[in-house]
Amino acid sequence: MPSITTAKREYEDRLVDCLTKYSCVLFVGMDNVRSQQVHDVRRALRGKAEFMMGKKTLQAKIVEKRAQAKDASPDAKHFNDQCEEYNLLSGNTGLVFTNNAVQEITSVLDAHRVKAPARVGAIAPCDVVVPAGSTGMEPTQTSFFQALNIATKIAKGMVEIVTEKKVLNTGDKVDNSTATLLQKLNISPFYYQVNVLSVWDRGVLFTREDLMMTEDMVEKMLMEGLSNVAAMALGAGIPTSSTIGPMLVDAFKNLLAVSVATSYEFEEHNGKELREAAISGRLAGSGSAAAEPAAAAPAAPSAAAEEPEESDEDDFGMGGLF
Repeated sequence: MPSITTAKREYEDRLVDCLTKYSCVLFVGMDNVRSQQVHDVRRALRGKAEFMMGKKTLQAKIVEKRAQAKDASPDAKHFNDQCEEYNLLSGNTGLVFTNNAVQEITSVLDAHRVKAPARVGAIAPCDVVVPAGSTGMEPTQTSFFQALNIATKIAKGMVEIVTEKKVLNTGDKVDNSTATLLQKLNISPFYYQVNVLSVWDRGVLFTREDLMMTEDMVEKMLMEGLSNVAAMALGAGIPTSSTIGPMLVDAFKNLLAVSVATSYEFEEHNGKELREAAISGRLAGSGSAAAEPAAAAPAAPSAAAEEPEESDEDDFGMGGLF
């Protein structure tokens, strides 16, 4: 049997080898995961990844020692800094090393989740709702439901829950009465699995929420961002590759409106034909941009014609009487 020192040295060599050989490290939570689940996951990951457990204090020392070596790479130092800053090597966690796509590994982990009953003292990982309907229990159990504030009625000699009732919220601690209720109703509400907490991938740290983002979600976010940037640039009058088109269109509309209002014609870009179409109302959108200036232009001379001319005598006032 190898000594403790030899076993630690072998573990250190294996951990350093995995950190060097693989570009991606998954930090996984092992709470409520049974040993058989771990064996099944190891078997499913064979050839795709390496699964390591161990004391977190030992792992932290090995990672720190690797980062402080004279020939330590910037990646090794950065990995140690991230582990210390975010306390990654703590609690009941394991390490999964891989060079494959992260989604491929997480799909394997998700495929090995196990349904479990709610035990007293366990922390609820999700909301638990008791559905409405027949419970299959005798009427003598009515008082039990009343103590839990669950509305019931007797139907066909059985206790029936009138409306669904939420008995646990995420993060709640399962008490004795709730565990008994779920056991009597034959409800196993929890699912336990090797759960990904965070991922170190080529120098970048990702959370579980980041991994749940799909390519469609990323594309939608990018398109919304581009639209917002284009709108801001257009409002500020800053020409960019995305705003130069609309800016040129607006400028041409203004030029056409000036042409209609001032009777000025230009031949470039079918200006003459567009001007005539705007005046006649055949141009789409000409009512607000061009027709109004066109109507205002002939009105100006008529208004000037109606204004009476001042006579020279008016300049003298009543001075002509003297």
